[in-house]
Amino acid sequence: MRLTEALLRRAEAALTFDPHEERRALLDRTTVAAADAATLRRRIAQALGEGSDAAQLAVDRLVSGGDHLNASYLERGMIAADAVARIEVRNGESELVGHATGFMVSPRLLLTNHHVLPTADDAAQSWLHFRYEYDALGRLLQPCVFGLEPSTLFFTDAELDITVVAVAPQTPDRRQRVSRFGWLRLSASADTIVPGEWLTMVHHPEGRPKQVALRQNLLINRTGGDLWYATETAPASSGAPVFNDSWQVVGVHRLGAPVRDRAGNVLTTDGEHWTADSDETRIVWRAGVATPAHEVLGALAAMHGEHPLIAQLLAESDTDAAEAIVVPLGSGADADTARGRMEQADDEAIAPVRGEREALIPISNGDGAHADHDGPEEALTVTVPLRITVRQSNGSGRAPALGVNLS
Repeated sequence: MRLTEALLRRAEAALTFDPHEERRALLDRTTVAAADAATLRRRIAQALGEGSDAAQLAVDRLVSGGDHLNASYLERGMIAADAVARIEVRNGESELVGHATGFMVSPRLLLTNHHVLPTADDAAQSWLHFRYEYDALGRLLQPCVFGLEPSTLFFTDAELDITVVAVAPQTPDRRQRVSRFGWLRLSASADTIVPGEWLTMVHHPEGRPKQVALRQNLLINRTGGDLWYATETAPASSGAPVFNDSWQVVGVHRLGAPVRDRAGNVLTTDGEHWTADSDETRIVWRAGVATPAHEVLGALAAMHGEHPLIAQLLAESDTDAAEAIVVPLGSGADADTARGRMEQADDEAIAPVRGEREALIPISNGDGAHADHDGPEEALTVTVPLRITVRQSNGSGRAPALGVNLS
């Protein structure tokens, strides 16, 4: 996706170590052995955000190198994936120039790469496709398509290779709201991941239906403002969110350092020479690189911290571990915000299912008992503190869900 030789050379210049040697060494050690004590303590504190009991497996992974995950990992992954979209990239003349990935980082803001959307004109002509994916029966869903609104907010940084742009609040036909897909909170903490941990990506390689790369990218180093990871097999799409095992966003994928032949040609997976007309996911990478989430927040705060949409994003970037874990509808909404949304019957969260859910909704009261609710959504009564997910089916066969997370 708009990769140039200059971008690739820049990444190669920043790669000052042998990624394969780093990967082999880390696979033979636990994370405890790879991180200093202070960083490890902060990382374990982050892991405990999953809940004192549920976090036991997360701590085991850090301390002993185990690889077990709670079943909730799958549900959190589905929630996180909803906020990831395919970008249909068009230039200022509205010509299709390729596809990439982006993800919502607030109710209105999308994060992707600078080399994907380098100008406001490019963004104004491009489109977002949410839920361009297969359902559980292998059927390709009809995506929800949204426009971008760079006139509302557009920020790009070539050095960090990031672009943040406002998304239209509704589809052109006004039938769907972008808020229904939630968003992924950016943590201000630099210690959401340490070398030796596995990374997960949700993306649209080559513009294909949404895919997930699990246990294929190992964080091998942190140098300056870069997160480096090595993989044997997984391609990646520009602008993809990079997650840790708690589904916290640790960075946004940029590209990487490619494998070259002796003549200096970039090689592809089929042994051919890569050209600017070829897709980036065909490149054989020595290592991938991402811009850390906290670096994105720092740049936004410095340049546009007073903008209402940026101020909202920054207000939800507190380093408190429990608040940074992905939970239903818009990870990043703290308990007070969630409570306020329910008390105000916020249309952004509730409107998509209002009038469409007549079935009983089981809600746990925290002691294993359940109360049934058979009235309209406006009459829903819950006990706080809590977090709430409201997600409606989009013709996907995926059941509408209302999830309650009691704290």
